[in-house]
Amino acid sequence: MSLLDFGDFAKLDIRIGVIVKAERVPGAKKLLHLEIDFGGDVKSCVAGLAEYYGPEELLNKMVAAVMNLKPKKMFGLESQVMLLAAIDRVDPSKVSLLIPDRPVQAGSKVT
Repeated sequence: MSLLDFGDFAKLDIRIGVIVKAERVPGAKKLLHLEIDFGGDVKSCVAGLAEYYGPEELLNKMVAAVMNLKPKKMFGLESQVMLLAAIDRVDPSKVSLLIPDRPVQAGSKVT
């Protein structure tokens, strides 16, 4: 594992958002298309979570996302942010989204 300078980490803009829409991506077994509200700024996210979460489970869930990655198109949909999740080191079939342990305002910055 290579070490990063703090300045490299500081370049990441990680914020808390609320999932306001979630649906399966037609023709994609593993993908969900999400709309996430970051305090009035709604972003699109295409995430490989369909094997771990149903769309209905994700509605109104607060999540952490990287905001300043270059957008990427998948199955014709633009993904503007990337969600943060943990993959169990012993059982990689267990995936858990990183969520705040207390409610915070949508758009709050993670430091």
